[in-house]
Amino acid sequence: MYYCNEFLSLNVLSLYEGELIGVVDKLYFDKKMRKLIQLELIGDNDTRLILPTKNIYHIGKNAITVKNNQAVSLKVEESEYCLCPINSKAYTIKGEYLGIVREICINEKFLTEKFSLDNNQTISIKSLASCGKNTIIFYDENDKVNVNKFIPNKMPKLFKTEIGQPAKILPIKDEEEKEKKNVVALEDIKKPTIQNADFLIGRICTKDIFNFNNELLIKEHAVINKKNLKEINKYGKLRELMLYCK
Repeated sequence: MYYCNEFLSLNVLSLYEGELIGVVDKLYFDKKMRKLIQLELIGDNDTRLILPTKNIYHIGKNAITVKNNQAVSLKVEESEYCLCPINSKAYTIKGEYLGIVREICINEKFLTEKFSLDNNQTISIKSLASCGKNTIIFYDENDKVNVNKFIPNKMPKLFKTEIGQPAKILPIKDEEEKEKKNVVALEDIKKPTIQNADFLIGRICTKDIFNFNNELLIKEHAVINKKNLKEINKYGKLRELMLYCK
């Protein structure tokens, strides 16, 4: 049994390299708060690193160990997972204030078991309705509603008309059919910016080049001639051809 507060500020050590990788700064659960997915570390020079819980070798009293440095990766974008809701306010789905989340208990498989509030109240994961950036919602004992049914409808995009009134953008049937077939029409292709590419005639293409419909325009090792050059130009692929010819 683990408590999330115990993870924060723990050192993370690489066993193979014998190095301190970083210090745990944040915890991320899946969007339904069912499982702890990853830890965010602060490394050298304030570098942000991500450690998936599946890569943890052992959790000790003073440090977390991993097999080697490949257990972590550089954080390149904001996490898609739910930030650990410690210090979030807790309510019921009927708007009753319950308290502030002070601790989250998880088991050895990193699965969430219960939440502890500042008033010493504990709530099972089975009562969780939803969790956001600053609030966590629980069901009442007699609630039978599933909040997953409250998902909003997808609304069409709006734009301003000449008189300033919003109007709905309706999809064009031809455009829908085009997307279904994954076909790109010639009129959708931007006109080539290179007007004269005759200097490529006689050179060797070093890569297969396809149009936007995955149809082969020219094979690798083929000699460029006026015919295939015209076809490549029609599909706006001249710049790619220039990169892959000799």
